[in-house]
Amino acid sequence: MLTVINITVPFFALVLCGWLAARAKRLPDQAVAALNGFVLYFALPAMLFRFVSGSSVEEVVNPVVFLGYALVGLFVFAISVAGLRWGNSDNWVDASFGGLAASWSNWGYMGFGLIPALFGKEAIGLIISAGLADLVILMPLGLLVASRQALSPGANAVLSGLLGVSRNPLIWAILAGLVVSLVRLPVPTAIDEFLRLLGTAAGPVALFSIGVSLYRPGRARVQTDSWILIATKLVMHPLLVWIMAAQVLGLDLTTAAVLTVMAALPAAGTAFLFTERHGGDVDRAAGLIMITTALAFVTFTLIAGLTARLPG
Repeated sequence: MLTVINITVPFFALVLCGWLAARAKRLPDQAVAALNGFVLYFALPAMLFRFVSGSSVEEVVNPVVFLGYALVGLFVFAISVAGLRWGNSDNWVDASFGGLAASWSNWGYMGFGLIPALFGKEAIGLIISAGLADLVILMPLGLLVASRQALSPGANAVLSGLLGVSRNPLIWAILAGLVVSLVRLPVPTAIDEFLRLLGTAAGPVALFSIGVSLYRPGRARVQTDSWILIATKLVMHPLLVWIMAAQVLGLDLTTAAVLTVMAALPAAGTAFLFTERHGGDVDRAAGLIMITTALAFVTFTLIAGLTARLPG
């Protein structure tokens, strides 16, 4: 457990640094957009391309991992939406994106740095396989459910979601890396070193950016419905992923552990962005992102310590 703590503390400390910098007004208002732009369009694509291009297709495209993680995500999303819609009388927008917050982990900004630090760079392939389930299944489904509140037909919402996926630079980096891997095209040393330097910045900048974006004075609400979603995200989601991976699918313990800690990450900021864009309850969405990120330092560390089986 001490080994896990020594790994997780620096990562969450970077998030705290970003939050403190935003709270102290040490960054301009445009800082979040600039940091996110660097991470999303430069650093993360460079890291993913470099990993995928140097790996076999089987290491990156794992249908069993994709299917298992997708099934759990769909189940968590469905029960969360049902509870919010009929138990909490939410409209479809808030129910859908509340369900998305409970079922979509922040693997993009936190996972690619934190999980390989625990399990080695081989874990990146598993994160990609499982993360694609969120991008191509959960996101369009969330938009489809939310569209029941909107004037546009559901088909347009799904099409919009799929177009968003097609424009995601992470998807293009993965596809480009797969092509290079399939044709066994060597990457020139100078370009590989450039990608390494750029990709190395992905983790620290992404974590700092999360902290900056978490500081939203006066824009967070945490009530009973939020606490249920928080518990679902931080406890139920990883527990169900462990059962699916280790018990139902019979995957090896390392793979099951990687998927479990991936599910144990806090809610992704995507839920807040969609809620804001569709005129939903941004106060609750902001609270969900903030509290799951803060509590994940404890819950993620405990789950990682139980599953990673690291020495110490």
